Amino acid sequence: MYLTRKQFERYWYILALMVIIASMPFSKLLISIGQFMIAGGWIVERFSTQKLFSYLAGRSSWQKILHFIPCSVCIAFNGIFSGFLQFFRNKPAILFSSVIFIHLLGLIYTTDFDYAMKDLRTKLPFLLLPLFLSTSGAFDKKSFYRFMALFIMAVLIRSFYNTFMIQTHNFLDIRDVSRNISHIIFSLLLTLSIFTLLYFALKNRMLVTWMRLLCTLILMWFIIYIILSQSFTGFAITFITILVLIPILIFNTRNRWLKAGLLLFILTVTLGAVFTIKSIVDDYYRVNPVDFAKLEKVTSRGNPYIHNIKSQQTENGNYLWIYVQWDELRGAWNIRSTIPFDSLNMKKEPVAYTVIRFLTSKGWRKDADAVEKLSQQEIMAIEKGTANYVFLNEFTIRGRIYEFLWGFDNYLETGNPTGSTLMQRLEFWKASIGIIRDNWLAGVGTGDMNIAFTDQYEKMQSKLSADQRWRSHNQFLSIFIGFGIFGLVWFLFAILYPPIMLRRQDDFFLVVFMIIAFLSMLTEDTIESQTGVTFFTFFYSFFLFARKEKEPLFSKTSSHV
Repeated sequence: MYLTRKQFERYWYILALMVIIASMPFSKLLISIGQFMIAGGWIVERFSTQKLFSYLAGRSSWQKILHFIPCSVCIAFNGIFSGFLQFFRNKPAILFSSVIFIHLLGLIYTTDFDYAMKDLRTKLPFLLLPLFLSTSGAFDKKSFYRFMALFIMAVLIRSFYNTFMIQTHNFLDIRDVSRNISHIIFSLLLTLSIFTLLYFALKNRMLVTWMRLLCTLILMWFIIYIILSQSFTGFAITFITILVLIPILIFNTRNRWLKAGLLLFILTVTLGAVFTIKSIVDDYYRVNPVDFAKLEKVTSRGNPYIHNIKSQQTENGNYLWIYVQWDELRGAWNIRSTIPFDSLNMKKEPVAYTVIRFLTSKGWRKDADAVEKLSQQEIMAIEKGTANYVFLNEFTIRGRIYEFLWGFDNYLETGNPTGSTLMQRLEFWKASIGIIRDNWLAGVGTGDMNIAFTDQYEKMQSKLSADQRWRSHNQFLSIFIGFGIFGLVWFLFAILYPPIMLRRQDDFFLVVFMIIAFLSMLTEDTIESQTGVTFFTFFYSFFLFARKEKEPLFSKTSSHV
């Protein structure tokens, strides 16, 4: 059985999409290869061999040889031109792709063209993926489900690999298990997979019972993986997405009992979250009483303790700077660890400070006896930068809140946000607002973002470590800084209006994807990296332009009351 040219081109297009989808959790290189495959297939599809043969017909052999290449190039460019004409007639696709034209306009007043060109190359998927997917044949439901099943399988395999890495402790920071791609991007892929599985298990009537059961099992594994990997991003985005979807369901349903049940659920979850957080915060700020007048003067080995009773710093309610014997700590630690006490741990933070915090978190004194009581697992954790025994546990809300509160208190006391993820983000946002204040109308241009931040951190006299002085970590602030208020408004319009134009604003997959993407943009520069921009532009284009039918978010249900 021979394939026709059209069949081959279609299969090639499907293969290219499969390469991109399967590569997202694994390899930036394979993602690029998949995009090149789509580009090549798209050009070949529009190359008219009939025109080439017609032009060369009747010519001598030498003339055919001489004219073959220039004629082929002309026909290829003609095909590309016709493809772009088709693209330009698709107004929603053009509107979405206009994000890259904002960046082109930003070249007018930029000064760092080297970075500007790099940024434009990164943003090319905003033009290419909508171009290729909107001008190629759309898929029916069955084909779409197969693509999403492949996506889930790729994420599943990567989660197994990451779990092996976690169980063998083959990492410095647990976020490093996603080495090939950002752990944040993998969290987004994981969250999208969870909601896809939820849809397959509950609403997809095309699946037989055993398939739905399989989807449920994989869904349960992904939730377990979030706990194993301590993925706060995955947990937070999944949880918030659910909370966003519930009001949409309340608005769409006419069933009063369902509305009441969902409202009660939201109220219960909200109150439960408030009381849980309050309990953890109260526990964190609880200080174990100490009679400073009765502090022991020497260790069990006869060495004098240092007691700094003026410091109010605590760890798990225990005062940090009492019962400290530096010489004993140094000697005992250097016996148990290959990383010297007076050096930096694997997170490039002082080992001595990490040891002090860890021992204090357990309520122990800071002397040789305490170091000798540490297990080998705890020694390794301290070497990796773990400063509180609470963080040894698998993912817990308690641990994350403790981490935030420690960073917050340390920032208030020292003014230095270095070492606290959230405090650093607050410093990034503070710098961003400072830049926006001076460039709110037109921004700083496509290439001058790094220059603007460097100058702003100096202007602020920020105590943030030089190697941690990053950009906004908020995509909306980044767009505002680069292109001003009008650039931000257009960016939002270019993303939000195309689904309305195509009447896909109630499509389950698109709505869930948009919620996930926008939540990530609040704390990350999602589209400033290759994997991030590919994740966003591919799934946006795939869900909006590459499907014949939408999947209704929630069907209207009539009331029987």
